[in-house]
Amino acid sequence: MAATITRHMATIRGERQVHYRRAGSGSPIILLHQSPNSSQEYIPLIEDLAEDYTVFAPDTPSNGLSDSLPIDSPSMTDFAQNVADLMDALGIEKCPVYGFHTGAVCSLELAWRHPEKVTVGIVNGYVNMPEDVVADILENYFAPLELNWSGSHLTWTWARFREQLIFFPWFSTDGNSRMEYDVPAPEHLQRAVIEFLRSGPDYVKPYRAAFTQDGTASVKEMQANCVIMSPKTDVLYEGLDRMPAPSDSVTVYRPDTGPDAIDILKQALKDNPSPNPAPAVVKTEPVPGKLWGEYVQVGGGSLYCRRNTDGEGRPILFIHASAASSFAMDRYMEPLIGKRPVLAIDLPGNGESENPMGELTVEKQASFLAEAVHALGYDDVDVFGTWGGGTVAVELAVQHPDLVKHVAVPNIMTMELKGKALDEMSAKYTPDIPFDDFGAHWVFAWNMVRDQELFNPWYERKAANISRNPNPDIAPEVIHRRTLDLFKCYDIYQDAYKAHFGYPMSERLPKVQCPLMLGGPDSPSTQKAVAAGTADYTVKDLPSGHEAVSHAVLEFFDA
Repeated sequence: MAATITRHMATIRGERQVHYRRAGSGSPIILLHQSPNSSQEYIPLIEDLAEDYTVFAPDTPSNGLSDSLPIDSPSMTDFAQNVADLMDALGIEKCPVYGFHTGAVCSLELAWRHPEKVTVGIVNGYVNMPEDVVADILENYFAPLELNWSGSHLTWTWARFREQLIFFPWFSTDGNSRMEYDVPAPEHLQRAVIEFLRSGPDYVKPYRAAFTQDGTASVKEMQANCVIMSPKTDVLYEGLDRMPAPSDSVTVYRPDTGPDAIDILKQALKDNPSPNPAPAVVKTEPVPGKLWGEYVQVGGGSLYCRRNTDGEGRPILFIHASAASSFAMDRYMEPLIGKRPVLAIDLPGNGESENPMGELTVEKQASFLAEAVHALGYDDVDVFGTWGGGTVAVELAVQHPDLVKHVAVPNIMTMELKGKALDEMSAKYTPDIPFDDFGAHWVFAWNMVRDQELFNPWYERKAANISRNPNPDIAPEVIHRRTLDLFKCYDIYQDAYKAHFGYPMSERLPKVQCPLMLGGPDSPSTQKAVAAGTADYTVKDLPSGHEAVSHAVLEFFDA
């Protein structure tokens, strides 16, 4: 049976956060990933090693969910210091540290700069390139991620990662740069693209640091026990030929294959265990003045929460729409920092939350959300939800009247579809989006999400279906986030919409016992909701702009 991997956020000196995965029992080990990836790439290895060790796999700053270092051009020395700081925050005194590619450079630097922190530094992929190659890489490798209103940056990103598996470096297309690899299935490329987009423009920081780090002084002056290797199948293999004579504490291997390198890793871990047991899970500390992340363990899975606890009073829970994430709630939460505690939780299977829920229903979404709120230490909340999040907010209030004191929904959904009508609507509104070998599915999803703001329904792109919103929410950064969120919940996005389309709102609303504010008094959905029952309604034409909506909702909650 595979080990249970839990996810956590560590706060470094009250200023920034590092996301990490943890699994297993026994003495601690640390795994450092390549760029621009995250600890997600190590899930199979974590499950393997967790049989014998407690495995900690952090996301490098600027990758995954870890904040960037507050430095314009950090060096690998800075990234190694981050690992040392993380070990201090987690209570790990000394342990084996393994890294692959970018992670390997960091592991080498950590062992050199902080020998007291490592029982062995294990370097898989030694970076040592000729100066002209490094100069070429610095000039051409790190193309900026620039969002385009058309979504064309997404197909460029797909093509760039596909090219990276055909040529190294990816921008050099001569015969000498051709690699002997199969082009992987689009599902593999999809994961790589999502990781790259999750990093955003700062993806370049650890990447650049890896290519520019001097890997010679560390090898010659190494005092810590260190294993350095590159498989013969690795594009970095020739770096071993340029390695200077290492110190006596360095052992060099040239394994034939990647699996052979993992065998060497396992032996090094066995020979150099940490002298201390793994520490208990450390509580996530707040980051004052901003939204910060925390994971809560609910129903056998890790749910991601973004919150701020600077303010006093009853917390406000923000619930995102279908196929979205807590990041969509930032524009509502940030204006209220310091006024109330605020929090938004990625619904199971959405955003950065795992999905321990099984079959997706609104009732289950509300139940898991309530358990998460209680796990965060709250006994009562006011609730704000948009679109499908408003549906979950209503169900949460019905299930947990002692928990929910007020509900605000600016755009309530009262479709209540059944049978054939539900199936037909779901098929049109949430079509299959098969992965395309050349990335066309990204542009399809981009335009689908964008048209949701421009037409109602989005698939009826006719003059009669134009949405009359004077300020459609179609800024590139918004559509980019929504498209990425959709693919993060790709496996459940259709089920989520379908559950919300079919929710029996008219039956549930009369059971809401707390005050309920609805937006859009002229909306047929709002009028249908008001006609449904005896809830304590306030119907209000909410102002435009997220900050203005937040203050209007806060006024309702305070009243």
